[in-house]
Amino acid sequence: MVTNNTILSAKDMSFLEEVVVRFGRIVSFDQLQEVFKKHYSLGGAKNRIARLARLGWLIRLKKGLFIVITDIGSLSTRDISLFTISQALNNDSYVSFENALQYHGMFDQMLSSVGSITFKQARRYKINEIEIRFFKIKKELYFGFAQERSDIGLVNIASKEKALLDILYFRSNVYYAGLVLEKLSAYKKNFDFILLKEYAKKFNLDIIRQIGFFLDHLGIDTMDLAKIISGKKGYSRMTKESVDFNSKWRLYFDRRIIK
Repeated sequence: MVTNNTILSAKDMSFLEEVVVRFGRIVSFDQLQEVFKKHYSLGGAKNRIARLARLGWLIRLKKGLFIVITDIGSLSTRDISLFTISQALNNDSYVSFENALQYHGMFDQMLSSVGSITFKQARRYKINEIEIRFFKIKKELYFGFAQERSDIGLVNIASKEKALLDILYFRSNVYYAGLVLEKLSAYKKNFDFILLKEYAKKFNLDIIRQIGFFLDHLGIDTMDLAKIISGKKGYSRMTKESVDFNSKWRLYFDRRIIK
């Protein structure tokens, strides 16, 4: 909570500057205490850190993790990207879904949330009215991302191919299935379809069937994917409402998606 009295003393300013120089803008409570206890008792350091948090110079992300605010004009986290904050909240994660597509220049709509993938616990956080959500995935499906440079560090961001597979895996409805086909069609020259198929093979039959169906629609060779499902019993549904059936992929699909 920010109070009306946001004036920072010269002493506190020097302490926070030392924190930023040594540890960066996103810091742990232990890192803050390491600097402050050089000038205060242990209890005094804790009280000083708590006071700076009340004044808004330290923004709590989660228990024991803070952003150091450097601009008195904003007293907010808006000068740090949400991707960076997401990475700080969970080091074992990567940004995916539309956020990753946007990073790769394939999504131009405004987004009101950040979606990240982790093999740890699924969690939600609210930062500056923006939701940062972590989706839990099997560890064997935790791949397909690279470290990219952000404003104050490195952030794990999904490849465009993995972002589409994550969308299909976690979001099964007409809009998202249509979004995947739309991006594959609009950016056909930008996708590595060999990589996309190799990634898809690591997923379940539902995803393999959908990717195979989409790639057939685009005229991309799918022989290797078809071999995987050949002779497999059962079927998959692209969405709960899908009623049209593709016998090659044993997939119920929604005809609205391919119009």
